[in-house]
Amino acid sequence: MQINLSPFWAKMILRLNPFHRLLVMCKGYGEDYKNFTELVWQDDKYLDFYDKNSYPKFQLWLS
Repeated sequence: MQINLSPFWAKMILRLNPFHRLLVMCKGYGEDYKNFTELVWQDDKYLDFYDKNSYPKFQLWLS
Protein backbone atom coordinates (compact mmCIF):
# COMPACT_ATOMS: atom_id res chain seq x y z
CA MET A 1 0.00 0.00 0.00
CA GLN A 2 1.41 3.36 -1.03
CA ILE A 3 0.00 6.72 -0.02
CA ASN A 4 1.31 10.03 -1.36
CA LEU A 5 2.34 12.49 1.36
CA SER A 6 2.92 16.20 1.57
CA PRO A 7 6.38 17.22 2.85
CA PHE A 8 4.81 18.26 6.18
CA TRP A 9 3.21 14.86 6.80
CA ALA A 10 6.30 13.00 5.58
CA LYS A 11 8.43 14.76 8.20
CA MET A 12 5.87 14.36 11.00
CA ILE A 13 5.29 10.65 10.39
CA LEU A 14 9.01 9.98 10.08
CA ARG A 15 9.65 11.78 13.35
CA LEU A 16 6.77 10.24 15.33
CA ASN A 17 6.93 6.64 14.10
CA PRO A 18 7.81 4.67 17.25
CA PHE A 19 7.15 1.17 15.89
CA HIS A 20 8.83 1.64 12.49
CA ARG A 21 5.95 -0.14 10.71
CA LEU A 22 5.33 2.91 8.56
CA LEU A 23 8.00 3.63 5.97
CA VAL A 24 8.43 7.15 4.67
CA MET A 25 9.85 6.90 1.17
CA CYS A 26 11.36 9.71 -0.93
CA LYS A 27 11.91 9.99 -4.66
CA GLY A 28 15.00 12.01 -5.57
CA TYR A 29 17.05 11.04 -2.51
CA GLY A 30 20.71 10.71 -3.48
CA GLU A 31 19.77 11.97 -6.97
CA ASP A 32 17.78 8.78 -7.64
CA TYR A 33 14.73 10.10 -9.48
CA LYS A 34 13.52 6.68 -10.69
CA ASN A 35 13.17 4.81 -7.38
CA PHE A 36 11.97 5.57 -3.89
CA THR A 37 14.41 5.46 -0.98
CA GLU A 38 13.46 4.83 2.65
CA LEU A 39 14.11 7.71 5.05
CA VAL A 40 15.34 7.19 8.61
CA TRP A 41 14.83 9.97 11.16
CA GLN A 42 18.33 9.80 12.71
CA ASP A 43 19.97 10.15 9.28
CA ASP A 44 17.47 12.42 7.54
CA LYS A 45 16.12 14.80 10.18
CA TYR A 46 17.97 17.74 8.56
CA LEU A 47 16.69 16.96 5.06
CA ASP A 48 14.97 19.91 3.40
CA PHE A 49 11.56 18.26 2.99
CA TYR A 50 10.16 21.37 1.28
CA ASP A 51 12.73 21.46 -1.55
CA LYS A 52 10.49 20.22 -4.38
CA ASN A 53 13.31 20.28 -6.94
CA SER A 54 15.52 17.89 -4.95
CA TYR A 55 12.78 15.83 -3.28
CA PRO A 56 9.71 15.92 -5.54
CA LYS A 57 7.62 13.15 -4.02
CA PHE A 58 7.09 11.42 -0.68
CA GLN A 59 5.06 8.28 -0.03
CA LEU A 60 3.97 6.30 2.99
CA TRP A 61 4.44 2.53 2.73
CA LEU A 62 3.26 -0.07 5.24
CA SER A 63 5.73 -2.79 6.15
